[in-house]
Amino acid sequence: MKTKPSFTANKLTLAIISVLSVTSFAAPVLAQDDTANPQQAQSNEASTNKTGESFPIEPIEVISVTGRLRTSASAATEERREQIAVADIMGSEQISRTGDGDAAAALRRVTGLTLKDGKFIYVRGLGERYSSTSLNGATVPSPDPTRNVVPLDMFPASIIESLSVQKSASAEKPAAFGGGHVDIRTKAIPANFFFKASAGGRFNTNDSNDTYTYNGGGDDWTGKDDGTRAMPSSINNTINQYGGISPIDIVSGSNGAINYPAAQKMNRELALDMYRDMAVKTESTDPGFRGDVALGDRWDFSDDIVFGALAAYSYKQQAENYTKYEVELDGDSEQAQIENQKDVMGTDSIVQMSTMLNLGLEIGYNHKIETFTTYLRDTSDDVSVGIEETIDTLGEPNALQVYDIDYEERSLISNQIKGHHFIEALNDAEFNWMFSDAKSERNAPNELSYTYNVILDEANQPVSRNLNTQDAPKYVYSNLQDESQNYGWDFAYPLQFDDALMKVKVGYQYYERTRESFATRLGLDVDLSPTDPNGNILAQDFDDIFSNDNINNDTLGLELKDASTDTEDYVAAEINDAAFISFDVDFDDVWRVYAGLRYEDFRRVTLPITPEGEISDEGGRYDLSDYAIAEDGWFPSMSLTWKQTDTTQWRLGASKTIVRPDLREVSPVRFQDPVTGFDFFGNPELKSSDMYNLDLRWEYYSEAGDNYSLGGFYKDVDAPIEPIQRISEAGRQLKFYNAESGYVYGIEAEFLQTLDFISEGSMLEDFFVAGNVTLGDSEITIAPNGEIDPTNNTRRMTGHSAWVANVQLSYDSSNSYHSATLVYNVFGERIAYGGRGGLDDVYEKPFHSLDFTYSFFPTTSLAIKLKAKNLLGEVTEYDQQDIQVYAKDPGTEYTVQFSYEY
Repeated sequence: MKTKPSFTANKLTLAIISVLSVTSFAAPVLAQDDTANPQQAQSNEASTNKTGESFPIEPIEVISVTGRLRTSASAATEERREQIAVADIMGSEQISRTGDGDAAAALRRVTGLTLKDGKFIYVRGLGERYSSTSLNGATVPSPDPTRNVVPLDMFPASIIESLSVQKSASAEKPAAFGGGHVDIRTKAIPANFFFKASAGGRFNTNDSNDTYTYNGGGDDWTGKDDGTRAMPSSINNTINQYGGISPIDIVSGSNGAINYPAAQKMNRELALDMYRDMAVKTESTDPGFRGDVALGDRWDFSDDIVFGALAAYSYKQQAENYTKYEVELDGDSEQAQIENQKDVMGTDSIVQMSTMLNLGLEIGYNHKIETFTTYLRDTSDDVSVGIEETIDTLGEPNALQVYDIDYEERSLISNQIKGHHFIEALNDAEFNWMFSDAKSERNAPNELSYTYNVILDEANQPVSRNLNTQDAPKYVYSNLQDESQNYGWDFAYPLQFDDALMKVKVGYQYYERTRESFATRLGLDVDLSPTDPNGNILAQDFDDIFSNDNINNDTLGLELKDASTDTEDYVAAEINDAAFISFDVDFDDVWRVYAGLRYEDFRRVTLPITPEGEISDEGGRYDLSDYAIAEDGWFPSMSLTWKQTDTTQWRLGASKTIVRPDLREVSPVRFQDPVTGFDFFGNPELKSSDMYNLDLRWEYYSEAGDNYSLGGFYKDVDAPIEPIQRISEAGRQLKFYNAESGYVYGIEAEFLQTLDFISEGSMLEDFFVAGNVTLGDSEITIAPNGEIDPTNNTRRMTGHSAWVANVQLSYDSSNSYHSATLVYNVFGERIAYGGRGGLDDVYEKPFHSLDFTYSFFPTTSLAIKLKAKNLLGEVTEYDQQDIQVYAKDPGTEYTVQFSYEY
């Protein structure tokens, strides 16, 4: 990409502190709650200190154990039972049973959670902006430029020990969440040596279609670009030397030393350096492959010093064929007409790799130090061909044939170190600390689109075509880099009274993030009717049209143009200092009272940058101060738990939290949603949304492992952030605005029940059912202004489903050879984005997901797993005015996996 200004995110970080004149706290440390290490909270052996609390001696064994879900989930259930807040826990065995391949797919089984675009989790019907994500307790940056949270499909199930979803606030957690906080816990150090490996394949019903591909510039095995697709360095050099790449720029920058014809030749030579072997073709679909391997052990160097290590690697490669249908409406509720429609066929070729190395050192019973290193890389090469018709060509034989090639690499690397210490000299006080450094990147070195004018036959197939020279082929080179640091500490001191045990905890947390996001757009402009002595050159394939001979001979009248705009690049940084204090009092194991107070001092600067390296003022509309945010606040939280009996307890929680706009949402730059293709624009005038939360839940845990829960929640949202279509823009172009007010409420119910109560001693003892349902509603009020005219000024929140349901029927044979699970998931319709100008809101329709998993265990070391996904053949659909405006068919997927464990 071309040379960018000397603004760097690290310099911006220092500028924030200088400009906003904010004082930071003193100590560099991080707080952690009692469940930061799930293995300690679940099933470790423990010793009891003087206050009656338990602390871990031995790490948990992570080797999978075949058995009933109620047995494998007992540790996760017990952790949820002992939480101070309303939370749900999912262990690795539960994830394995349902056969979900990544964290995103697994979390949709949790009560009140739905999955969006296969990557993002909606908690209690609230969009991903209302949730936050951490990895082993540390916040990590997102490699997705369109989302604040990390795409959870990047975390393969094979490295996950457990998933925690905390739905009510506590002082130890960041205040910036409204729906829930998701913590992904990777596998811990084993108690003994173990080795596990698996390999498998995949088939999708869409694989009967041909795979769309091209002569790409990457390694097919790793999926990583080898540099072929990248923007040539000669373009950067020309910009640096002459101030641009157009012939006029070159002439002007050379001070007349280069004449115009020579400058034109130089411009064409730059086009020669670009990768142009991009003609789309089809080939047979290769079967997918996936595999993982894990190895771990521990060494006792002495009675007091124990060292452990665990390493894991996961790999997945597959080509996902799909069909897609898109419609754009115009008009109003009385008469809606199709303005544009598009039928698309495509293939997304993905390669996902992950590596994990975790180390642990125990010194006696009281000290433990752990490190977690996680590396994730996800490449996607999406190639599609679509037939597009406008209102002027609908029903006519002429149309547009649109080719899109979107290649991107997403990566995340996180390094963490944390310590846990019991201090016997201070009444067995507990001291925890941690430091985390993470970096994420999205590199899209080559996104290309080009269009042909075509004539269709009666079967809607092209019979003739010519390259559309009015819409020049466009290359986009973009890169986003996020870096973050976490550090902090907490100190807990126990106090024993006659009938109560109180733990007082204080702590500090620091979080810093910097981002740089740049994009360069280049266009291949050609003559409307280039001279072609050998026939119609514009009817040829893309690589033949833009061949070396045609460019060298100036057959096309080609000019390479810089089509970059002032609304794409930005640099940003943010700092958040937090301190907290909490009191956790247990009255004779009957009443448990928790009260916490958190203070956060938040600062952010987001600066849009022009292609020339200047700070963009968006046409003089914004001042520099509009790009800076400095806010601090107090966030109280409390919870009350009543253990009514040994099996029944009640929870009540109340808290205040906040939802802050994402970096890209407050910068007036344009970005495109990779799923829908809609253009979005940031808004520096956005403000944070305060949230007031109330939770009530009843829980029942039987000695046999069955459990039930029933709860309710209410959330009042001040100025919720919503994407809304602008009046002045054609097409689906949206901008973020604060609504006036909003609220969401609902009830949640969950159960897990064995079926042996129906007929003891029968085969039904081998079956159990589990499920959950969430019912709720929400409402926001949006006032029209000069830019927006929403059709419904009062409506549900974007992304909120009025109901969500999960049902699971599982079987474990009494001889332990067989295990099977049938899982059903569905969510109620939800608003994808609000309508304007009289057109109704656009709704995403319910998706009825039915999956089946069967496992066979011929020996204690071998296992064979079969899974069928989307058995009902459901299609993702969006409707507006009872007209289907978006549909995508994911097909039905079948996978088989063989695993060996020692």
